[in-house]
Parts: sequence; C-alpha cells; structure tokens
Amino acid sequence: MPNAFHLTLALAASLAVGGCVGGPVRPAAEDAGAQGSAAADRIYAGGDIITINDAQPSAEALAIRDGRILAVGLRDEVEAAHRGPGTEMVDLAGKTLLPGFIDPHSHFIDSLSLADRINVSAPPVGPARDTAEIINALKTGAASKGLQPGELLLGYGYDENLMPAGELLSRDLLDRAFPDNPVGVIHVSMHGAVLNSRGFEKYGYTDGMPTPAGGVILRKPGSQDLQGLVMETGFLPMFSQLPTAPPETELAAARAGQMLYAAAGVTTAQEGATHAGEVEQLQRIAAAGGLFIDVIAYPFILDLDKVLESNPASTFGTYGNHFKLGGCKITADGAPQGKTAWFTTPYLTAGPAGETPWSGEPGLPVDLMLAGVKKCYDNDLQLLVHGNGDAALDFLLQAHEQMEADDLARDRRTVAIHAQFVRPDQLRKFRRYGIIPSMFTDHTFFFADTHVRNRGMEQTSFISPMASAYAMGLRPTNHTDAFVVPISQMMTVWTAVNRLARSGAVIGPGERITPLHALKAITINAAYQYFEEDSKGSLEPGKRADLVILDGNPLTVDPLAIRDIQVVETIKDGQTIYRMP
Repeated sequence: MPNAFHLTLALAASLAVGGCVGGPVRPAAEDAGAQGSAAADRIYAGGDIITINDAQPSAEALAIRDGRILAVGLRDEVEAAHRGPGTEMVDLAGKTLLPGFIDPHSHFIDSLSLADRINVSAPPVGPARDTAEIINALKTGAASKGLQPGELLLGYGYDENLMPAGELLSRDLLDRAFPDNPVGVIHVSMHGAVLNSRGFEKYGYTDGMPTPAGGVILRKPGSQDLQGLVMETGFLPMFSQLPTAPPETELAAARAGQMLYAAAGVTTAQEGATHAGEVEQLQRIAAAGGLFIDVIAYPFILDLDKVLESNPASTFGTYGNHFKLGGCKITADGAPQGKTAWFTTPYLTAGPAGETPWSGEPGLPVDLMLAGVKKCYDNDLQLLVHGNGDAALDFLLQAHEQMEADDLARDRRTVAIHAQFVRPDQLRKFRRYGIIPSMFTDHTFFFADTHVRNRGMEQTSFISPMASAYAMGLRPTNHTDAFVVPISQMMTVWTAVNRLARSGAVIGPGERITPLHALKAITINAAYQYFEEDSKGSLEPGKRADLVILDGNPLTVDPLAIRDIQVVETIKDGQTIYRMP
C-alpha cells in the first residue's frame, strides 16, 4: 500500500514538529508593478491546475492575494495583470494544483487523542491480524507509554470480522494480559468497544446489567456475565467518558491532530458527533488561536440542549477563529460491519449477540429521535442523520416528511451520513427533498467482503451508489469517517473510482465514477453541503485560497494508481500549513 495511505501517528508526530504551519503572509505587492491591476502575493504555474469549475475546468496559472484567489487563467494573462515586483512566482514543476479537500464527515475530536491510543487495526491500516497480535500491540504500546498500574489503556481499530476462524477479543483475554489496568479497545466502527474487568468497573458496567434499547452487550455463553463487547447505546457509558486532551496539552494535541488532516490535503474538517464538553474544548482551542484549518462541529442530539444554553441557535453557522457550529447530529443506527445497522430485511448471519432473525435496531429510541429532528428543524439547524441501513434511511425520510409537510424541498441541506445501503427509491426522494447523501466508498475496500457475507452480493454491490446519485441529479459527498479508516483523500477517490474489495472483487462496477466526480465529492459538493460553495470548493476568483498540491494528476494517471498520489503541500487561506517532509 502507498505511503499516503500509510500515514501513521509517528509521522503525525514528526509533522507536528517539522511540518509547516502558518507563518507570515507576504505583504501585498504594489499595484503599479502589475500594470494598474491588483498585484498578487503569489502566482502558481508550471503544472496541471484542476479548478473543479465546470465553466473553466483547467488553467495555466492561479494568482492569490490576501488569502483569496485573485485570478485563474492563461499564464501570460495572469502574469501580465497580476505580477508585481513583490509577487512570488511558484513553479509547480509538473505537479497538480487543486482546491483544498473538504472533509464531509469525520470525527475531528478523536485526532486530539489518537496519539494516546494504540493502533490494533488489521493490515494494511495496522499490525494485528488476530487476537494474539492485538494483545501484543497493546503490550508494546503500553511499554512505550510507560503505563503504570491503574492507568487506562485504550486501543482502536478492532474488527471481529477480520479475525481468523471467528475468534473474538474478550474481557478474559484482556484481563490475562492487563490484570492491573482498565483497558478498552475501540471497535473499528467507533460504535463500540471491548473492555476488560477493570475497564467495566471504571465505566460503571456490571455483570447482569440490562441491555439498553438500541444497544448490544455481549454475554458469556450460558450466563449474564459481560463478555467484553459493548456497542451502540450499550457503548454510551464508556463513550461519554472517554478522555480528551487536558487543557494544559490541548493546543499541542489540536496541532498534531490538524496535521493529520493537513497532510491529507484537508483544509476543512468535520467534528461529526460532538458532546457538550467537546464543544467547549474546541471553542477554547479556537479562542487561543489553536486552529489553522476550519473545523465544523455538529453537537450530538443528546447534548444539544446543553450546547444551546451557551450557544443560541442564531450563533450556529458562523466561524470564529476557524471554528463553527454547523447544526446537530442524530445517530439513527449503527454500523453494518458490526451488524448494528438497521435494515428492513434480516441479515444473512446472526446478530452481534447471536440473535436470529436479526435486522438491526434503531440507534436511539424512535420517539427520542423524532423529537430531536423536530428540535433541529424548529431551531433552523442543519441536521445530520447517521443512517447505514435502509430502515434508518426510511426513518430519516419519514421524519423529514412529518416535520416539513408544507415545504418538503426547503433548502435545509439535511445530510444522510453514510447512506450505505440506500435504495433507489430513497435516492429519488433525496433528490426531491434536497437531502444530501454523504457516502462512504472506502467500505468497498475495507468492509465489502464482510457485507457480502452479512447482506449478500446484490445489496452489497449497491453500497454508496455514487454513480446512481449523480445520475439522479444529486450532489453526493464522500467521506472517511476518520478514524474508522485513515483520512487519506486519495484512497477515498481511489475507492470511488475502482470499488475494489480487499479480496480483489469489484463491488458494483456500475457504481464506479470518474476521477473528476470523485474529486467533486470532496471539494465543491462538500462545500455545498456546508453552505460554503460561494467561498470554497473550486478555484475561482474571490474564493478562499485553500489549495492542495499533489505529485500526480488524479484525472490522468492509471485509475489503480490514484491511491499512490502524494500530497506535496497544503495551503490554507494562502498560507502553507503542510509541506511533504
């Protein structure tokens, strides 16, 4: 796998030290040197320029001034109009310039704490192919951290579907390896975890406790004793208490986290399910000048009232020091790879606790979710609904129809996050109602083989149907849900274009899209999702100078080589925030 896809926390740490963030903006040159027109701070030329502007798809040169795009066009004309005595000329040397990538959905807050968590993902993302290697990775990580008795140890990336012969990570395995420490290993879906006995004690779990509605708590065979795995609402007691960077280190943690995004060419990131305390933390970081990319947060529906106490709805949608509250988030179901996505038809295999027949369940009680939709709509807040299974998407459509009966197509830009197993009839309603599907084509590589076992090839072939969405006139976006999978934007483009599974099978060849459409899903379409299409997402005069330079052109390389393309430089508001070491 390519280096861009293999961005590790060690690299992130080195970037935080050696990367390029900010720096003084070059003063604007005198206009006189540009033949009476505004002189540029910088002009880029000498490589491919992909504008993502259908009216002007490519250009020879791009000029920027004061953090904005000044001109895009023929090199001679741009230089004649905007090259002054102080203008810096940047030779792209054959590299490719594009708009900065816009993340349609991830969990930015997790980037602040990843350095304290141990990667136990399966290859190619991590080192662990079985439970023994998970334990080994945890022990190695604990030793490198100098873990002391009683201290919490967290891992991430566990996927039971990739374990050989159906072996499972369990409370007992973790107890034997770590008898003196609370341990939690976050599931790859980020909707659950496996804990040991001390971890259960820390977060208030007890043997025999009831399973909450919409939750999964796995039991040891023949008993009500906890096996170790908790998911969905059963994960909330732990999830709500997961540690974040303390105030004394949060600025450094935020810098390192942003470098993960910047190294992938991302200039706008999403915090996709934010608790009230995390909103406060991000606002502190922003107020202290700690953000150099734009971060948009969507408070989790159970925390929305608390957030609204100090952040009236009228303040949402406005940036302050690179941070804004974008709306609210409801989780209508779980993850298909964890068999907690909510479907109208049964899985082909038993549920996560052996249930048969099993179609999944709502992520939260339906009445609570309906009340949440009403609160978001009544406050005119943009709504993001996590929905993987088709039953969860039916809920979203029915809730929208109930709340917006008088104007179903009102420009709310409600977003169906993931929309993995969307049906064609649901896509048609999305088009009529103006609902944006934010898809997740990385699943075609990482989890499609699992989906085939659980849902069958026919349904799996239609996961994240980007081609169908475009054909219906929708503006789909495409995300990583980081850190479910790495933030690599070139991997996301590669999966949308090729739709290859780990096994090598092509998953839904009819849903493959062109590289240009794949790029639009993480640039102009994503800007539209955020109501920011007038200032971001394409290279046009007046828009923000959010740029990325790649060492290859995704439109012209072999489609299978797209994921090998490297980010050379990322520029935010005209300033370099990342440069390849």
